[in-house]
Amino acid sequence: MIYHDEIIEEVWKNREAYATQHHHNLHEIVADLQKRQQTPFSKVIDRRNRTKKCTLQNAGAF
Repeated sequence: MIYHDEIIEEVWKNREAYATQHHHNLHEIVADLQKRQQTPFSKVIDRRNRTKKCTLQNAGAF
């Protein structure tokens, strides 16, 4: 029996589309990812030194 997972299927579809966009060339993929890291939209956030701890009370309603 094969397990069908829609999320994994979508991830694989997106991965294949990205690889196709870069001609399945690892050097092109790495160059694109490195270029994306340099954009201001790829900001790394350090959450180790948060001043306010998240609890159920201040997390908001679900």
